[in-house]
Amino acid sequence: MVQRVLSDSDDGFSMMQVMSIAVLAALAFALCDRWLPISAASEELVIVALLCALEFGRRCYQKVSPSVTHHESKNASKALDVKSQLEHCDDSDAEMYPEYPEMEANILPRLQAAARAGDTCTAEALLAKMRKTKQLSAMSFGAVISAFARNRNAHGAERWLKALIAEGIGKPNVISVNMVISTFAKQGNVAKAEYWLMEMPRLGLEAEIMTYNAVIDACAQAGDIDRAEHWLQKVRQGPGPNIVSFSSVLHACAKAGDADRAEQWLERMQAEDGLTPNVICYNSVIHACCRRGELRRAEDWLARLQESGVQPTVTSYGAIIDCTAKSGKAGAAEAEAWIRRMEAAGIKADVASYNMVLSAHCKSSMRCAERFLQTLYSKKVPVNTSTLNLLLGGYARLGDTRGAIDCLRSFKERAVRADGMTWKLLVKAVTDASSGALQLLETMISEGFTPELACFNAILAHFASKKDVPSAERCMKCLIHAGLEPDAASHLAMLQACAGDAIRGEYWLSSMASKGLEANASVITQFFHGIAKLGDVQRLERLLRKYRDAGGEPVSGMYNALISAHAQRGDVEQAQKWFEEMVDVGCQGDVASFSALVHACAKSNQLERAETWIEKMEASGVPANVVTYNSMINACARCANADRAEVWLRRMEQNGLHPVLVTYNSLVNAFVKAGRRAEAEEYLPVMCNRGIQPDAVTYSTLIHAWVSARDPARAEMWLKQMLANCPKQAKHVAGQPSAFCFNSVIEAWADEGQVDRAMQWLKEAPKSVDKQSLSIGPVLAGLLKASRVQEAALLALQVPSNGWQAPRYGPGSLAAVAAALDSMGAQNQADSIRALAKQSPARCGQRRASGASSTLE
Repeated sequence: MVQRVLSDSDDGFSMMQVMSIAVLAALAFALCDRWLPISAASEELVIVALLCALEFGRRCYQKVSPSVTHHESKNASKALDVKSQLEHCDDSDAEMYPEYPEMEANILPRLQAAARAGDTCTAEALLAKMRKTKQLSAMSFGAVISAFARNRNAHGAERWLKALIAEGIGKPNVISVNMVISTFAKQGNVAKAEYWLMEMPRLGLEAEIMTYNAVIDACAQAGDIDRAEHWLQKVRQGPGPNIVSFSSVLHACAKAGDADRAEQWLERMQAEDGLTPNVICYNSVIHACCRRGELRRAEDWLARLQESGVQPTVTSYGAIIDCTAKSGKAGAAEAEAWIRRMEAAGIKADVASYNMVLSAHCKSSMRCAERFLQTLYSKKVPVNTSTLNLLLGGYARLGDTRGAIDCLRSFKERAVRADGMTWKLLVKAVTDASSGALQLLETMISEGFTPELACFNAILAHFASKKDVPSAERCMKCLIHAGLEPDAASHLAMLQACAGDAIRGEYWLSSMASKGLEANASVITQFFHGIAKLGDVQRLERLLRKYRDAGGEPVSGMYNALISAHAQRGDVEQAQKWFEEMVDVGCQGDVASFSALVHACAKSNQLERAETWIEKMEASGVPANVVTYNSMINACARCANADRAEVWLRRMEQNGLHPVLVTYNSLVNAFVKAGRRAEAEEYLPVMCNRGIQPDAVTYSTLIHAWVSARDPARAEMWLKQMLANCPKQAKHVAGQPSAFCFNSVIEAWADEGQVDRAMQWLKEAPKSVDKQSLSIGPVLAGLLKASRVQEAALLALQVPSNGWQAPRYGPGSLAAVAAALDSMGAQNQADSIRALAKQSPARCGQRRASGASSTLE
């Protein structure tokens, strides 16, 4: 009993407390015995009573001291936690718990438990612990392989299989290899599955039928009939195939629509291998026939299936129903007849079968589709979201908004939920005009049907694709009026719609930030590039700072928009400043960033600085692209440095890039500006040999060059080539011959005194040229200079009918012609010319001629 008290004293009292009570009791008895002798029996009786009192006190202490009990339970939990942590520790963790050495012998069961749970981390840690304690075995590796296989981590399972082979503690078993092969096969990695199957003999293992079937099924899923057949032949030479082996090959034939091969294998499995096909095998053959569009053949196989005593399934009829429904106008009725035949055979049709028939009706007649839907309701067929979407697709095809809304309401009453496709189809049901989508919303709201947010977002996306900002904003107002809260998708659609409207776009970007919605970096980047095209640099800088200050993480594309905006203005310093800030915040400069800087240098005629940026670009590991080299060659052209332009052309080709039309146009411009016109001409045959057809810019650059050199004959030659080549290549060139080219040649001949040739080009300009941009001034001046006043007067009178451009003042003006007539005494003719000059500029063709915009700067 004393031992019981001592052992139980831990529960209520400490050992020190018990010993103290014992000492006090001994002293008390000694004193009492000295003053009043007590018998031994009485002493034992008192001791027993004292022990009973201690036990009673301990039990009372446990009941009145829950906090103590709780504290003790926490201590016990801590001990269990330590054991639990030890069970899940790796080598380093095991060293922290030396007080549990007895747990080392129980690692394998815990490893197997972790493998069954798919806990790869614990399994790897326990295997590492087994390595340290020298308990490794093929079984332990197999458990880890199993853990990775359960997680469908084929490469992880393969890694541990290779580790097992390298460890040299025994060969892996067939199960371990099968798990690796099966995992690769399920992932569609046929090559890896085949590799390990072929490795099995080298490992001293014999492949089982399950191993072959996994590889055959992988080949079938990939649609590779030849490889599936190859491995089936291997099975037939080895362990022998089963139904699963053949069904996988038949499935591959069905996917490819190869009915002939499917039939052959079905017959061979019976005749050569003695196997009886099941319903899956027959279904594959039927499916192959239907994929090939051979309905009669599929029907024959369905009949053979039933004659062989195999019970058909929904899938057996489903392939035929689907093929029939897609066969034409009468397909829906025939498909319905097949459903009746299926039900007569005791097979209940599923909703997928009914949807096949409904799809055929929706494509031919929505009235028939509606009648068929009522049939489904009467049969209590559980319609689903696919049923709803098929009907909405039919209404969308007809643009029937009312029918779409009624359909949506009907399905809502039946608790059929709409999905993203539902709302897309509903939006498609309206006309392409923006008013149609808004009318859809207003009709739905007026009838008490509150569209989901996804519907509003789909319509907003519709407006965003058309950049229709007013309609998008009206849709947003309807959204808020319906009691919905715009989400990130709503705001991003508004931003996309406002790509060309900086003020409205900034408002919606601020609204998005104020609501704490996560911004899509790609959409915001697109919006920033839209502002960059508008040239609003200050606004773009402010928006980028606001986005960054609000906690957004700018991406390279946002900075590129700002760098590009400064580059278009030729502001190299600001472009470089923002590039440096982009790098400081952790964004990497890409080819667009560097190309924009090169372009900025080109615009400001800083050739050496542009070359420096290309060097930095390549040093950063960013390869230059065609755009970069085009900007560099253009910079050389602006600086009239033809030799450097050729150097960059060669460097471009050495880096494996092919010059394009813009490249050669810049190169031709470089030689023209350097005064090397003949060398510029040499590049046109080079362009043609490389399959690049010169365009209007190429020719206008040469025409302007020879006009400037006062060689109108050479300029005329290139104008003729331009007229001969550009119209024939209209689909491949950047524009037709411009009035600038004709005006240049006309003026050149007039200055040379060849007025007739100048007049010829004025009258023979093709219809594609804007006649109002053609200048008659040089011809009139030449005629007056040659004292051919009457011819000048007749030509001047043709200005309104031809829409030519006639200056009001100067030697080639209408006033000059009138003055010449006055000097000849032809007062009436002079008054007519003056009256013509007073007419509106539009009638007189008083428009500014298109100038050097046709050529490269």
